[in-house]
Amino acid sequence: SRATAYTPHTCSERGSTKCEGSVCGDTAKGERYSGVCDKDGCDFNPYRMGVKSFYGEGANFTVDTCRPMTVVTQFLTHNGTDAGDLSEVKRFYMQDGKVIENSEATILGPNAGNSITDEFCSNQKAKFGDRNDFAAKGAMKQMGEALDHGMVLVLS
Repeated sequence: SRATAYTPHTCSERGSTKCEGSVCGDTAKGERYSGVCDKDGCDFNPYRMGVKSFYGEGANFTVDTCRPMTVVTQFLTHNGTDAGDLSEVKRFYMQDGKVIENSEATILGPNAGNSITDEFCSNQKAKFGDRNDFAAKGAMKQMGEALDHGMVLVLS
């Protein structure tokens, strides 16, 4: 009840792929980044992005997980049409009749934003010293092309 995140993962191959050997990116064998899919993804977790009081139990949090809410995730294109390239994944919350924008990524500095874009992913990977496998495997454009073919949404 104190964590929320959304994380797109890109794959360099289109469609379903049987995962065998290094194609899977076997971490135990040192092949994490050899696979066709980005295992790390590009995540937006408000707590990790510097806003510790955004999401949790009680009135001290911007989003109080003790009360009903609606979570909205939008997939936005560069030109606002279904035919455009995916450029942003945005999240906001509805609680008590109010729209609550996602927290800002304060750990990345001023004007870092509150949504996932290619620029956000690059800045986040640089900040934490992580490999940007998300960009290497096609970034938002590739994610959008995969969405065009249908996907499974996983909530955990």
